[in-house]
Parts: sequence; structure tokens; C-alpha cells
Amino acid sequence: MRRIFGFAVVLVTAVVVCIGPVLAAPRIGNPAFERVWQRQDRAVVEQVSGRSWTWGPEPITEALREPFVEGPEGQRAVQYFDKSRMEVTDPTMDPNSQWYVTNGLLPIELMTGRMQVGYSQIEFRSPATISAIGDPGHFPTYADLVHLYQSPGAVNPSDLGRPATGLLNPDRSVTAFNDFVNDPATVLVQGENGHGVARVFIDFQNQSGLVYENGRYVNAQVYDPLFVFGLPVTGAFWVKTMVGGKEQPVLFQVFERRVLTYNPANAPAFRVEMGNVGQHYYQWRYPQANPDPYPAP
Repeated sequence: MRRIFGFAVVLVTAVVVCIGPVLAAPRIGNPAFERVWQRQDRAVVEQVSGRSWTWGPEPITEALREPFVEGPEGQRAVQYFDKSRMEVTDPTMDPNSQWYVTNGLLPIELMTGRMQVGYSQIEFRSPATISAIGDPGHFPTYADLVHLYQSPGAVNPSDLGRPATGLLNPDRSVTAFNDFVNDPATVLVQGENGHGVARVFIDFQNQSGLVYENGRYVNAQVYDPLFVFGLPVTGAFWVKTMVGGKEQPVLFQVFERRVLTYNPANAPAFRVEMGNVGQHYYQWRYPQANPDPYPAP
């Protein structure tokens, strides 16, 4: 099947059958968004890096303008990707500076229901009953995580240097889970914001690899952790959830801008992944919109 002039076309023994109009995938709607996306994900698209997505293969929406008190005329430019939302709040800044484009504190808004519409202005909604980890329609949702939210945190010093063993249950209780106590990836180390962070997530955030900068590929640190992930706002917990239709134990931790998961059953390059926070937030904020703006026919 190919997409030609906005229609899905099936070619079968030289017979062309139009089966209906489909929407073309949105394009990145801002040169600064393009620059930020290319740094990590161009290498993934071009298959010169085997790492997982930072933003996603392409935007899931067109560039939008959303209410934000401090933006021009009370709005700011945004665009949604699978993993996050890019934003330009102050277009008078140098567009090549790192913080000209930001990505939102979406996990916090999803957990708490506090939608930020200005630096100090909040619109209150219900926490998102959207699956945060694993297959859609299964525990845990973001609403199930809100009681774990702490900013700043208060990690027990005696937990540092030991594996994460807390299991979040569907009734929101936390019980012991010892299946991976010998996995060094799960050991808690001192992180920012008063939280212990699983070593595997620290290593992931500080990895080096191929990135696209100034028109060419270079080897460098892939992420600025504060810019891409933000500070941790929960501890690291296990959860048993459905992944590909099968229940699996997954270690997760919520950061200001991303949700990170560690699935020991995955291939090594994909044991740590970022949750689809951008998809989930768009679905929560715009419940009447199609969560997949360009579905396959």
C-alpha cells in the first residue's frame, strides 16, 4: 500500500483500488522544533543508531497554539510527538539556544490534573485515567500514580545502594517484589530532587552516541538530562502490567518531563524506553480529538 495525493492506494495485479481518503502525517511546523528533533531522532529514522525514540518518528499533530498567559497574545506555539510536546513560549529568545524550545512537564499534569496555562496559573482537571505504562486500557493509569508524586522527594538513605523492590498494586498499595534483587540495573543511587533513582535510568540519561548537530553526525552525550527528562518526581517502583498482551514486571520512574521504564524481558537496546507521554497528554487534553490523527485505513 502507498499513499498518493492523500489517498490510500492498493496495487493488486495492476488493478488500482482507492479505498478512501487518509490524512498525511503532519510535518514538523517550526525550524527550532526540527533542530531539536533531529539531534536525537534523525539517527533513528536513518537507522544509523539502534536506540529507542526520544520524540518519535514524526509529529502526531500539526503545530498548534495553546493558551499560555506569558506567551504572545496569551498563547504559545506547541507541537505534539509520541514522547513529549515541544513548546516555544518566548519567541524573542535566540532560536538556537537550548531553552528556546522546551518540552512540557506533562507527566505531572497527567498525574495531578493540574494543567499549566501560565507560569503561575493552573487549570484544574481530573487526573488522567489513561494507561501510563504498558498496553492501553490496563493498570496503572496516571491517576494511579499520583500518590507516589513527591517534589522534592525524601528518599530513605538506607535504601540507596540497594535494589528497587517496591511493587505497586492495583489497589495502590506497595508490597515487596524481590524477583530482580540481583540485577544491578535496579540498584538505587542518589538522584536529584531528593529521590533515589534506579541506576539503569541514570545510565540511560547519561549515555553517549551518535547525534545530529550543525548539519552532521557526531558522537556526543545524547541527552541533557534536565532538558529532556527533568527532575525525578517519584521513586522507582515495579508494576505488573500488560505488555504486548502478556503480563510482565516493569520497573518505572516518573520524571518531570518523561516516564522511564525498564523491562528486563526486552532486547538490550530497548530495555529502557520512554513512555508515550505526548500521545497520552494530547488524548487527555483534547478528549474529543482523534488520538491517532493519521490512522492507517
